[in-house]
Amino acid sequence: MQGLTTNWDPDVSRGSLKGFGDKSIAMSEVCADHLGKKPGDTLKVTLGDATVAELKVAAVYERGLGFGDLTMSHDLVARHVDNPLASSVLVKTAGDGKASREQLTDAVKRFPGIGVLDRTQVDDRQADVQQSNAEVNYLAMGLIIAFTAIAVANTLAMSVSDRTREFALLRLVGTTRRQVMSMLRIESALIVLVAAVLGTAISLAVLTAFSVGMTGAAQPSIDLPMFLGVLGFAAVLTAAATLIPGRVALGGRPADVINARQ
Repeated sequence: MQGLTTNWDPDVSRGSLKGFGDKSIAMSEVCADHLGKKPGDTLKVTLGDATVAELKVAAVYERGLGFGDLTMSHDLVARHVDNPLASSVLVKTAGDGKASREQLTDAVKRFPGIGVLDRTQVDDRQADVQQSNAEVNYLAMGLIIAFTAIAVANTLAMSVSDRTREFALLRLVGTTRRQVMSMLRIESALIVLVAAVLGTAISLAVLTAFSVGMTGAAQPSIDLPMFLGVLGFAAVLTAAATLIPGRVALGGRPADVINARQ
């Protein structure tokens, strides 16, 4: 218990971690609100080997995203899982910690695969793992965006190319090339506007629901530069997929285009 309160600060908002043991459980604010529990209540949990245990809610804490929604005694969990070994152990050292780290390093030398890291090394390792995961996510997202961009560009280009006779008829009744291209520019702007409004609304709805589920508050995080970059890319893609086929469609003589078979 002393090590728990010394090395771990989940920002307890209700209850207390004093006397936390095998019959106790602590939970995040989001989890407590979702389950309707408060300190002093009893919660039934199913452990790793399907054993059902009734635990008393000892505390409710704020930092659920960092520490998880449920916290139980290590001894309790270890008795009901296949591998009871902890992946990491937090140790608080005295003073600058150098002497204690040397002692810990000497003590674990005979155990292969175990090392002693300071706070900076742990943070660096976590940052490397997060960066690796982010790179994979960015790659997957890039592929999705690429395929989506190809599909959108093809659809717009084909829809403009199918209007060749329409453009020729407009020119025969007195519309100039510049006026037809201006019409296409306005259409492109409307397409981007409608897509931006619908896409933003759908994204906000999804992100807000996710934010409520994860944090209990409707506060989605929006990267404004990324958002503007996506809008800019969509505008350029739409303009290119509309204006280039439109200019090609206006290349022939209107009378020839009208008389030609599709």
